[in-house]
Amino acid sequence: MRINSFFGLILLLIVSSTAFGQDKTVAHLWDHSYEYPDKEIEISHMNADLVIKPYDTLVIGKVAFDFTVLRNGIDSIVFSVQDIQIEKAEIDGKAATFHLKGKDVIIFPPFELQWQNEYKILFQYRAKPKQGLNFVGWNDPKQLKRKQIWAHRPDHWLPYVSAILTVDMAVTVDDNYKVFSNGVREHVVTNKDDTKTWHYKMNHPHPFFSTCLVIGDYDFKTLKTSRGLPVELWYYPDWADHFEPAYRYQTEMFDFFEGEFGFAYPWETYRQAPVIDYLYGAMETTTSTVYGDFLMVDSAAWYGRNYVNVNAHELAHQWFGNYISHLKTKDVWLTESFATYWAKKFEEHVFGEDYYQQVRNQELLDTHEAARKNNYGVGHARGGRARFYPKGSLVLDMLRDVMGDEEFGLVVQTYLESFPYQVAESDDFLQTIRKVTGRSMEWFFEQWVYRGGEPHYEVSFNVAFDADMKKQTRITVKQIHETNELIGLFKMPIQFEVYYQDGSRDSIVRWIKDQTEEVVIPNPENKEVDFVLFDPNRKIIKNLTFNRTYDQLVSQAMKAENMIDRYVALLGLREFPIGKKKGDLLRIYNNENFYLTKTEIIGQLAELPAIEIIDLLVSAIHDQDDKVRLSVLRNYKSVPDVLRNDYESLLDDPSYFNVEPALENLCRSFPERCAGYLERTKTLEGWRGRNIRTKWLEIALETGQTGYLQELKDYTSESYEFETRINAMFALKHLNYLDEEVANNMLDGLVYWNYKVRNAARENLRYFYKQNKYHDLVNFAILSGTWSEDEMSTFEKTFSN
Repeated sequence: MRINSFFGLILLLIVSSTAFGQDKTVAHLWDHSYEYPDKEIEISHMNADLVIKPYDTLVIGKVAFDFTVLRNGIDSIVFSVQDIQIEKAEIDGKAATFHLKGKDVIIFPPFELQWQNEYKILFQYRAKPKQGLNFVGWNDPKQLKRKQIWAHRPDHWLPYVSAILTVDMAVTVDDNYKVFSNGVREHVVTNKDDTKTWHYKMNHPHPFFSTCLVIGDYDFKTLKTSRGLPVELWYYPDWADHFEPAYRYQTEMFDFFEGEFGFAYPWETYRQAPVIDYLYGAMETTTSTVYGDFLMVDSAAWYGRNYVNVNAHELAHQWFGNYISHLKTKDVWLTESFATYWAKKFEEHVFGEDYYQQVRNQELLDTHEAARKNNYGVGHARGGRARFYPKGSLVLDMLRDVMGDEEFGLVVQTYLESFPYQVAESDDFLQTIRKVTGRSMEWFFEQWVYRGGEPHYEVSFNVAFDADMKKQTRITVKQIHETNELIGLFKMPIQFEVYYQDGSRDSIVRWIKDQTEEVVIPNPENKEVDFVLFDPNRKIIKNLTFNRTYDQLVSQAMKAENMIDRYVALLGLREFPIGKKKGDLLRIYNNENFYLTKTEIIGQLAELPAIEIIDLLVSAIHDQDDKVRLSVLRNYKSVPDVLRNDYESLLDDPSYFNVEPALENLCRSFPERCAGYLERTKTLEGWRGRNIRTKWLEIALETGQTGYLQELKDYTSESYEFETRINAMFALKHLNYLDEEVANNMLDGLVYWNYKVRNAARENLRYFYKQNKYHDLVNFAILSGTWSEDEMSTFEKTFSN
């Protein structure tokens, strides 16, 4: 017995040693956001009293922070104070010494701070922000631009340190203007010096970085959600007609999200305000969204880009981003992917399944574009926008598909209940899944969140007979992407669908995880296979190689149930000559209702002269979908005479974005009629930077109407919002026109805080600078102007390359 036990132990050691020797290692790319700085104090509350002097671009501030000491031996406290001049610092009423170090101020307590004790630190300061808090229009020499002050982050105008805190804020400003900030507006006090003081209060703790301030000439209306929550929507008094199109579906969003999340909106109020020269689409500061006024559309601009998606995205952030926030960049997907996903789901709710699939199609294109550059994961700090937004949104689609609606919904609800007004990390969401459902989803997070890459499937099929001479469809799936220590084979449940020529179909779901697998779908009635779908409705992020015959693609484009599967078949038809597919494309077009498939067909048929598909083009020009009409404008810029009358109707199109190319294409095609086209459209401004008017001026000047030159030149100046400036710059580039006034306006744009204006100015100035006749003019404008040292450095970098 002892001998047997001894040899058993030796055998166990040998087996164990062998097993350990064969253990796999797990590799991940290092993520710098794991190394988050230590925290020495915990700030719980801010009380701020600010006086704003708009024409002086000045903030006079008195701000106090309540904080708790987290460790013994803390002998200094650091705040970011870029553009802020600290005049006094106190801790619990006692003066504290301080000194500046770069963008920070270091405060030295006047007494020893005790671990776990609470204190109050007070700053008095003045700030003249160069960025962060943007003073717009106050010093416009022509006094044409809207006067606003806005910020969507607290740095540059408040002493800043990362915190989750409650807030009391009082802002005093000229009584002609309203003040918009976070939380409940407790009261507004009218002062004797023609100012008002606006008091806002955040009763629940929120991320300090999610703090905003907006000051300007506004009106607002208050709507109520179905459960009575006040929703305060701000607008420009002269844009009252924009209110309904811009804020369409606003209260419905609350009902939808509260139903989806199983969790009520976690704040006492919500408000939104548009701002001029905004850098992005919008920013979800807590309870109060700030957005670019180019999204405050009227009914005609609605067609080009409405506010629904961005609006829903920012509202979703009130749960995911503000109520539950992230600390490390690797976890930003918990904020951005979630908001992107639920904005998309709301669009599905109001616009339908086809629209939803079109959004997913663009997300997939963005995902593949990012994959051509690198393979960072959704949950990696260097994942970038394409991973944090579109790919992460698609990952949540897949997670919901794998788990099912009911389980997924309960997980989201429990996650929200578990981390109220707190920071969460990716593992917290993963553990919530396990807590609620018992599922071990580590495999999913490993391949779709923590790691990068996407599967590339190669699919083929054949029809064979089983032992009983019954047909079966045998589908072979290979994973052909490159694998390494970071990207392995993918494991996913995949649906396979066989369509038969009699109109029936069979479907099966199989887990695919090996490099090569075969899926067999029985066909006991020996039906003729029409075509096969791998992953119908394109649920999985993937690259796909699936060679199908021409007839199979045409059948799929005609008969597949889901729009996106028909669209994929149309993409496959791109490889075939137009002579072969023309008739089938015309038949398919007449079978379609959604713009994504229709515009793809128009694009493929554009190889043909318009006369050969005149009936389709006339139908498309009068289609109810503006994007179908736009497809004709983009694909048939040279207008044949036979199409002229119908094409001219697009000058009255309800979409601003169709009128502009219609005007340009018609004037290029029929120069003898251009004067009439200009007369017909002379009162139209358009949207997104006066798109119609700037194009109108460009064409008028091309045709010799020089009296309009000054108007176009004016639009390049600081008196106009950034998109008008950009459109005017490019119009003058197309005209190859530059003079001293325009050069100065472009140089001003080159050093403006809005990066989109800077980029446009840089491109256009470099274009002109390369021409001998303009080279000296640009240099003269620089030398004769009054520029700062930083601005001169910018000019040197721009023109030395």
